[in-house]
Amino acid sequence: MLEQTVAKKALPGSDSIFRQQYPNQTTFLAYPNLTSPAVYFRGYLPVGSVSDPAGKNGLANLNAAMLSTGTDKHNFRQLHEIIESCGASISLSAGSLSTVFSGQCLKEDFSLILELLLEILSQPAYPQNHLERLQQQLATVFRIQAQHTGEMASQAFDRQFYREHPYAHPELGYAHTVKTISTEDLRAFHQNFFGPKGLVLAVSGGIDPQTSAHLFDQIFSAWQVPEQELQQELPPWQPLPQQLREHVPVAEKSQSDLIIGTIAPTGMSEEYQICTLGNNILGQFGMMGRIGESVRERSGLAYYAGSTLEVGLGPSAWKIAAGVNPDNLDRAISKILEEIKRFIQEPVSQSELSDVKEQALGSLPISLETNAGIVRYLLSLQRYNLSLDYLRELPEVLKTISAEDILTIARRYWDMDRLVIASAGREL
Repeated sequence: MLEQTVAKKALPGSDSIFRQQYPNQTTFLAYPNLTSPAVYFRGYLPVGSVSDPAGKNGLANLNAAMLSTGTDKHNFRQLHEIIESCGASISLSAGSLSTVFSGQCLKEDFSLILELLLEILSQPAYPQNHLERLQQQLATVFRIQAQHTGEMASQAFDRQFYREHPYAHPELGYAHTVKTISTEDLRAFHQNFFGPKGLVLAVSGGIDPQTSAHLFDQIFSAWQVPEQELQQELPPWQPLPQQLREHVPVAEKSQSDLIIGTIAPTGMSEEYQICTLGNNILGQFGMMGRIGESVRERSGLAYYAGSTLEVGLGPSAWKIAAGVNPDNLDRAISKILEEIKRFIQEPVSQSELSDVKEQALGSLPISLETNAGIVRYLLSLQRYNLSLDYLRELPEVLKTISAEDILTIARRYWDMDRLVIASAGREL
């Protein structure tokens, strides 16, 4: 039955995905959607917040925001007038490992937008007035975050979970570090890390892949930065020595936010797929799975409750999160721990497993209904070094996963003596 849920040939595969690497170490991927008049693109440069210098946390994030404030050829107003005049968009942001850029345009404007994208990435002007404006905006963001129990719990979890690892620091940085960043810092960061090596761009829409690839090659092949530095390899994550607990007091709040978590598998391996099905049962499917049913629906202890399985390069976390009345915080923690123990002590039911398999397969075509969805998938193929036929092979992988597989994996990752429990809200 699972094989019939998705028509394999309707999914992107090796016969429909274009992928090419060029001499300057850029990579281009494309998937045709010729009925669409628009083109959506998304890509990344392999440099993010883990490359922030000591005392300059938030530099990669601020750099990404500054890239679109003007170039050596066009000031802020000129640049955005050109983009907006053809109804297009270009946006940039930075994560832990990457500086990400994305946008869309009509297919006839794709060449122009690619040229502007290259200009933005390679020739930023870093105007001082825009740096000061963004620093003021971030100062406001930091003040808001300090009063947001969900954000404070998340940061507390990262501090305890990652400890000495670079992921312990928020991508936005800190109020005291961001305000010290100068245009000289931005220019040095750009000079060190920005160049074509490792750049990946993926495209989907109403343009033939060969045509879009030719345009990309024409425009981006001119970008050569022989002295470009590569981001350093991530250090290994050290297993938790014991259960760790942190509570962040946030005065005068009627809700406390709670996160309980453990390590997750890296990449998108078969082990990750087993964990995905297990996570859907634990805290995603229906009304947020077993966690939502136990903590919210039956016990009435939470405003929301569910689980999330993160995926990424380097260490990532498998988390359970809940928003609770401060008076119910300890009871909610106990109830969640009960559900984790149940999850690692007995196999999931066959009905639960069948439901989440069908849901996983049924969501595949939906996730690829838009150009943006297709492009995100193409980038995942590249980032995690997956086969171009990954989606077509996935139904058979899911079919073979058993309840015993989920139990084995759950026991491997959920060690009750090595959990991180983080919360924020009214002082305990």
